[in-house]
Amino acid sequence: PAAGTRFQKAAGIDDTPERMAEDIFKKNNYESDPEITLHLCRESRNLVEWLVDSVGIHLDIVTDFIYPGHSRHRIHAPSTRKGEQIVKELRAAISNRKDILLVQQAPVRDLIAAEAEGDVIGLEVEIFGQGINRVRARKVILACNGFGNNKEMLRKYIPEMADAFYFGHEGNTGEGILWGMDLGAATQHMGAYQAHGSVAYPHATLLTWVVIVNGGFQVNKEGKRFSNEYTGYSDHAIEVLNQEDQIAIEIFDERIYQSVLGFEDFNQCIEMGAVKKGQTIEALADLFQLPSKQLRRTLETYNKAAEGKGEDPLGRQDFQGPLRPPYYG
Repeated sequence: PAAGTRFQKAAGIDDTPERMAEDIFKKNNYESDPEITLHLCRESRNLVEWLVDSVGIHLDIVTDFIYPGHSRHRIHAPSTRKGEQIVKELRAAISNRKDILLVQQAPVRDLIAAEAEGDVIGLEVEIFGQGINRVRARKVILACNGFGNNKEMLRKYIPEMADAFYFGHEGNTGEGILWGMDLGAATQHMGAYQAHGSVAYPHATLLTWVVIVNGGFQVNKEGKRFSNEYTGYSDHAIEVLNQEDQIAIEIFDERIYQSVLGFEDFNQCIEMGAVKKGQTIEALADLFQLPSKQLRRTLETYNKAAEGKGEDPLGRQDFQGPLRPPYYG
């Protein structure tokens, strides 16, 4: 996400860093540091345009939907909508540089700090096939992501997510944070996390939240909706975890199906057999072993709200129209 980029302007999108920061504050109840938040929003345009112009990453503004919480189209993404493409292009850019050495299969095992001052002066690195090596460094940046793959830290800091299906990089084990804490660094917001309420299970790929944004909804094993899905995919994850077997079934129709065929994640779901089709809502219920009468009542209540003939009992206001057969789940 970035505000004020030339890609937005070319698409006729009027946006500012201040507006982006205000969207963030509304989403996090003004908990983030105001100065840092605004600084990040102001730098976002420079980052996106630098990635494109200087590094050669292919990014463009996504205009076919707005992510929940954003008041403007400001997501910049590759054509596949996946970070994998960005990583490949970053690797290609590094391979052409003489001043950057990318070392793989060499996890850092510890920091080396001067005993007196406590300054970090190097690293202990376990190089594949060689064992532990010590590397001197003038500066060390701890850019180790989070601790989503560290059950002990999860139970301590984010207990509500400790038993969730982990859907992130296997290297997110928290060492960077622990090393910093050992050196006396302060921490904040250790309970913050990003989850996703639409991960195909057990296929381990995203269905893509655009299915929800474009009008889909979720039900539990009883065929009942259980939350306002439009709050956002991270917020919604905890609602899914509260359901029987921590499972939800996403319901959508042909219009939505066609609208997300351009997303690589969604096509992977189709290829893996995660997406099923029923000519009637009852047929779809049978495919997922849901009570058909209850699913029919859920659909009719949802469609009534989507047609403006009543209020949604869960408070949803964004529908993109009622769902029509055939149906998908």
